[in-house]
Amino acid sequence: MKKLLLLVIVSVMVSLYPSIGYAESLSTPSGIPTADIEETVDAIMEAYIEEDVPGASVSIVQNGEIVFQKGYGLANREKEQLVHPETTYMEAGSVSKLFTWTAIMQLVEEGQLTLDTDVRPYLKGGESALTYDEPITVAHLMTHTAGFEERVEDLTVYDPDHLFELEDYLAPDRQPKQLYPPGDVVAYSNFSTNLAGYMVEELTGMAFADYVEQLILTPLEMEHSTLDVRYDRIPGLMDEKAVGYTKKGTEWVAKPTAYINDNPAGGLTTTTNDLAHFMLAHLNTEQSGSYVLFNDPQTLDTMHQTLYTPHPEMAGNAHGFWERQAGDYRVLEHGGNTDAFSALLSIVPDEQFGIAVMTNMDGEMAGARRELTDVLIGKSTETPEATDDVNHSEAVEGRYRSARSVETGPMKIMPFLSDGDSVISANQEGGITLSIAALGVELDYVETAPYLFEKVTEESSLLDNAGMNTDHLFFKTNDAGEVEQLSYGVIADELPISWLASPYVAYGIVGGAALFSLVGLVWGMVGFIRKRRHQTLITSLHRGVIAWSFVGVLTLGLFGAIVVQLASNPFQPWSNFTFYVIGFWLLFFAFLAVLYPIVKGWRKQKGFYLIKAFVVLLGCLLASLFSLLFFLNFLYL
Repeated sequence: MKKLLLLVIVSVMVSLYPSIGYAESLSTPSGIPTADIEETVDAIMEAYIEEDVPGASVSIVQNGEIVFQKGYGLANREKEQLVHPETTYMEAGSVSKLFTWTAIMQLVEEGQLTLDTDVRPYLKGGESALTYDEPITVAHLMTHTAGFEERVEDLTVYDPDHLFELEDYLAPDRQPKQLYPPGDVVAYSNFSTNLAGYMVEELTGMAFADYVEQLILTPLEMEHSTLDVRYDRIPGLMDEKAVGYTKKGTEWVAKPTAYINDNPAGGLTTTTNDLAHFMLAHLNTEQSGSYVLFNDPQTLDTMHQTLYTPHPEMAGNAHGFWERQAGDYRVLEHGGNTDAFSALLSIVPDEQFGIAVMTNMDGEMAGARRELTDVLIGKSTETPEATDDVNHSEAVEGRYRSARSVETGPMKIMPFLSDGDSVISANQEGGITLSIAALGVELDYVETAPYLFEKVTEESSLLDNAGMNTDHLFFKTNDAGEVEQLSYGVIADELPISWLASPYVAYGIVGGAALFSLVGLVWGMVGFIRKRRHQTLITSLHRGVIAWSFVGVLTLGLFGAIVVQLASNPFQPWSNFTFYVIGFWLLFFAFLAVLYPIVKGWRKQKGFYLIKAFVVLLGCLLASLFSLLFFLNFLYL
C-alpha cells in the first residue's frame, strides 16, 4: 500500500508541471524535472531500503551527462559501511552480457566476423554433439535462439581453485545439449554469451577480460570495473566491495564470496558510476561526447536496432539488449542477478536518457529496479481493446513451461520444486488469464491481432520485477493451427506441456509412495511382531511387503537429501551426486529382487484380497517413483 501511494503521489507531481515539454533536457522521459530527480528517487528507495533491499546504488544520465547518482542503505551491514555510487563495487550479473555484445559489434565493425558467421567451428569438437545440422550464427547467440539448454554446473563457485579457463569451461564435455533448431525458440543461454566471449579471444589473441579492459573499460574511464575472475586479488577492491545478502525471515544473512566461471555472461564487478560511463557511450549517437565505443556511429545505430522479435508489434532483442516499451518510449535494457547481487541497466536512446541500478541482494524481485524505471521513464496508460475479427482464447488454453530448461544433470528437477508453469485459461470477458502459482501471478489479456494478446491488468507482477516483459503474449501455431509456443518476446519462450509433465503428477507419485511405504512398513512390522509372538509362519508375501516398504522409505530419504543438497548450492558439480546415483541403483535392484518372494507368496496365499491390492498399489507407486528418478536424471549423470 505504501508503494502504491508513492506511485500515485509521483504521478500527481508530474501532472502539475504544465511546461515539461518546453525543454526536454530538463526533465526525465516521464516528465519529472531534472531538479526533482533526487527527491523522487529518494522517495522510491526509502520505501524499499532495509525492508526489501539492504543496499542500492543508482546512477542516471541524460544528454551526455551524469545528472544524478546516489547510494542507499548499507554495503556492509556488519561494518555499517554505506553504499557509494563511485566506489562501492557490486556484481552486475548478466548486465555483463552487454559488454560482450559490444565487443562482438566492435569485431563486426572491423570485419573480423559478421552476424551471419557460423560459430560451430568455435565449439572445438562439440559441433558433433549438436542435435541439428543448421548453422548457428552470431545473431543466434545474440538473440538467445541458438537452441541450447541451460547448464548451471560450476557457473558460480565459492573456492577459486574451482575456476576454469574460458576454453576449458566451454569444453565439449561441458557443452549443453541443443534442444531446439537455431532461430526457432528464444531460450536464454549463458553458454551462448560465453561462446561469443571465447570467439573474442580466438579472433584477437587476447584473454576476454583483457580485451574488454583495453577496448571498453579503459577508453570509457571505467576505473572501478573488472572482468577478472579473481577480482579478490585486485588491491583495495575487496575493501570497497559490497557484501551480498539474502533474507531469511526478517533477518539479512551475508552470503559467502563467490566467483563466476561464465565470465562473458555474468562476471563484471563494477559501480553504478562506471555503468553511467557505459550508458553515456551507448547514448553517444553523434560521437560528440567523451566516450566512444565504435569508429563508425552507424555501428552503434545498428546495435540498437531490433535483431529479433516474434511479432512486429512486440518487443524483442536489439543485438543483445532486451527491448521494452515504457509509455511512449522504446527502452533498451538488460538485467542481471548473481548469487548475491542484482542489477538493471536501461537506456532510452531517443531521449538520451539512462538509468543503472545495483543492489546487494540475491534476485531482487520486490520491485525497486522496475519501479525506478517506471516512474522516471514512464509506463503505458492505454487500455487495449480486443479485436472483433478473431477469438483464439480457447485455442491457446493450456499449461506452458519455459524453454530455458535444464535437460541434463540433476537440476532438471527445478520445475517440479514449485509450480512455476504458466497456465493459460479463457476468461469470461472473452480474453485469457495468465496464472503462475509459484509467483502469485494472475494477469488478464485481450486478443488485439490473431494469436497476439495484450495485457489489460494495470499492476506490475513479480514476473515483471524479475525482468520479464508481460505486456504482450504471442502464440505461435503450426500449419494445423496447434499452438507450438508462447512468447513474451524476451528472455525465454514457453512450450506447451502435457498433464503428465505437470509437477502435480510428480507430487502425487512422491506423496503416494511415501504414504504407502510408511503404512506398509508399520503394518508389516506390527504383523511381523504379532506372528513372532504367536509363533505363526511369516509368509513370503508379508516379508515382501516389509522389504518393498523399506526400499520406498530409503529411496524417498535419498530423494529428499538430494533436493536439500541441490537447494543449498544449485551450481555444484554433478560428481557431488555420485553417491545418490549409486544408492538409487542399489535400491532399484532391491526393488526388483523382492518381486520374487512377493510373486511366490501371492500364489500360495489364498484370499487376502485387500492386502494384495495394497501390494499392487505399492509396487506401482515404487515403479513410478523409479521412473520419475530416471526422468529427473537421478539414475545417471
